[in-house]
Amino acid sequence: EKLNRLYGSLSDELSDSLNVAVRYVPVSNYAAAVSAFRSGSLDLVWFGGLTGVRARLQTPGATVLAQRDIDAEFTSVFIANGASGLRPITSADQLVQLKGRRLAFGSESSTSGRLIPQYFLGENGVTMADLAGGGPGFSGSHDATIALVESGAYEVGALNEQVWRSNVNEGRVDPNKVAVIWRTPPYV
Repeated sequence: EKLNRLYGSLSDELSDSLNVAVRYVPVSNYAAAVSAFRSGSLDLVWFGGLTGVRARLQTPGATVLAQRDIDAEFTSVFIANGASGLRPITSADQLVQLKGRRLAFGSESSTSGRLIPQYFLGENGVTMADLAGGGPGFSGSHDATIALVESGAYEVGALNEQVWRSNVNEGRVDPNKVAVIWRTPPYV
């Protein structure tokens, strides 16, 4: 609903500014966005890093038009349920503390909610097989990752720091139940 309102307004503004009909079309997930772009059903898409690469590889002639200033130094956060006993991690090599824990990523295709956090885990000796259950869970979205960790269904989650901050600022996170334990170094 919020995206429809926001991007509907953006579509109207682009239509007026460019004198071209522009319509916002919501998609259900990352794969649907890449597929619709590849097939020509969508002409302009706001992709994340990983899906942007996938879309360009699958769509000859696709071009990057813009990048937000904040995307030059993006960060992800690892959050933990308070009952997990996990405390703030002060250096990346301490990520080994997450071995044997229930960990949730967002979408498998998310740059900030899976790819980059998984990269840092691997660089610091944590494979997906080291996690409780033999691998991570996937919540489907950054907001859902917060909810799953806050509820205790997962001990740890990884997500986009912007989404985390927005949820905290809007009072949708109980700081007595879930907190940031580690922030990735900035990445593009």
